[in-house]
This record gives sequence, structure tokens and C-alpha cells, in this order.
Amino acid sequence: MKVRHIEKLMVAGLGVRTNNNNEMNPETAKIGQLWDDYQDKNILGKTFNKANKSSMYGVYSDYESDVNGDYTVTVAVEVTKPKNAIIIKDQRYLVFSKEGELPEIVIECWKDVWEYFEKDSEYERAYTIDFEKYSKENFIEIYVSIK
Repeated sequence: MKVRHIEKLMVAGLGVRTNNNNEMNPETAKIGQLWDDYQDKNILGKTFNKANKSSMYGVYSDYESDVNGDYTVTVAVEVTKPKNAIIIKDQRYLVFSKEGELPEIVIECWKDVWEYFEKDSEYERAYTIDFEKYSKENFIEIYVSIK
């Protein structure tokens, strides 16, 4: 775990509204299907102003409240222009990482995040914009916004 500061990051892609309770039930989960739709509908190919970067992102935004509320999740890539983009500006993040088989490491890494913030942790979640960064095969970084 390490603290990082993001000065500016713009990403765009395909999103859906959900919550953690729905994601725990295979019948109501939407995130897996969102990733499939992103690929099947060739959203990457249809995204304008892509940055010359190979990372993929899973972005969590528009939090209703906290870990129990609704949020929007977007499968995205970095873009160079703000039109239709999610923009992260001047935000501090606590970064968790995990290496192994996808998608198992995503679930394991989020469990690490939840366990860390359930106890008296040094940092407090801001619930602004959080994101998963996939920069190389079988490796994930989860950036959790902190106050």
C-alpha cells in the first residue's frame, strides 16, 4: 500500500449503475457483463481521443453515500480531451495492488481494501472517484480516494 497523488487523469468508456449488494449476487451483478459489453460492442474502437497508453481502467464514481450505496462503474481508457470523460483532478489515493489470475485478484484486492477501511485505519475514504488500473497482465492496482 502506498499513497499517490493524481494531478489529472481523464478516462472515457462504458458505464452502469450498481451497488456492492447487487454485485454479491450473480443474478443481479452487472460489472462482469459490463466488461463483456465493452469488448463485444468494441467500445475501445469507438472511443475518440484515446491517449497513447495501454492501460485499462475500472472507474467507480458518483457514489450515493459509502460502501453500501449505489455508484457508477465505468470500463474505460485514458483520453486526451474532457468531452464525455470522467475527470480526476488533484486527488490523493491509497493504492492497493495484487498479482495473480484475473478475475480472482480483483475480488481479493477489493477484500483487502474493505478490510483495511473496516478497522481504525490511518486514512479515511473520500468516496469521490476510485479506480482499478490494469497496466500489465495478471496485475491490478486499486486506487482508493482518501481525505
